[in-house]
Amino acid sequence: MKTTIIFLLIIFGLTSNIFAFPISPRPLRQLVIESQYIIVGYVVNTYEKKNDKDDWGSRVARIAVLENLQGKISKDTIEIEFDPNMICPTPDRYFDSTYVISFINKNKKNGKFYTHALNYGAKTLKKEEIEIYKKRILEIQQILKITDTEKQRSETVEWLIKCAENETTRWEGTFELRPKSNFMSYYSRTEKQDFKSIINAEQKNRLKNALLTSQKMVDFGLVDLVYKDNETQIDDFLFTKLKNLKKDKYWTADEFMNRLKHKNTSKDSKEMNEIMEEFDKFQFEYEKEEELKKTIEKFIRLIEE
Repeated sequence: MKTTIIFLLIIFGLTSNIFAFPISPRPLRQLVIESQYIIVGYVVNTYEKKNDKDDWGSRVARIAVLENLQGKISKDTIEIEFDPNMICPTPDRYFDSTYVISFINKNKKNGKFYTHALNYGAKTLKKEEIEIYKKRILEIQQILKITDTEKQRSETVEWLIKCAENETTRWEGTFELRPKSNFMSYYSRTEKQDFKSIINAEQKNRLKNALLTSQKMVDFGLVDLVYKDNETQIDDFLFTKLKNLKKDKYWTADEFMNRLKHKNTSKDSKEMNEIMEEFDKFQFEYEKEEELKKTIEKFIRLIEE
């Protein structure tokens, strides 16, 4: 699956005539380190920028600055240009009458504001989600001031655990704790720190509880973080999720199947390999929904036998 997705992203990028591949992923800690400004804002409106040779389809977001979380923007309202038509990498997008947390830089040449790290730096959120992000941002700002390297590292791990425990900020934590579980780590050009190795038993148990009580799409970084010593419990959890997978998520089934295929106790693995190959063939052909469903059902039956 990962190779296929990467190939598709590259193709999309080439057809966009802008970029050939995604930018390096930017989880929250990295955004705070790199951004000049962080604001809580309200998108008053967006409007189309007058077209010229270089700005086909660009839009401008008028954003009321409600709070400064990093740096100081003295203006009540700022404008940020963005290109919603860009395909790959995923652009920053702003929507009328929405609340955002924006990670912003200022162009030294023309004085204009722009979103840092494209889609990673423009987070459209509900009010309650903004409060969660604000807490995590303020916490990591204080952690980054710690001069003792080991203390800063242990505090950072605890902060990443907090991020991963909450579904609103889950990816912000799991990507840094277990980047290899996310195919986007293929594009990561920032130094990956080994935070996973210092997770203690109490923290791991918290992560396991967060996974088992999750209501949204399964975060496989979280799965891989807690799997060791909890194999049976996590396998049962994943198998239940697979059996209840909604049709618009069928394409994600290989993540479940790759982690569950060991449950097939048959000595002959030929049928299992055929199922996996069949799924790979139809994975991104959304008009083949029935074929995908039947393939998943075959896999389930093989595990249950």
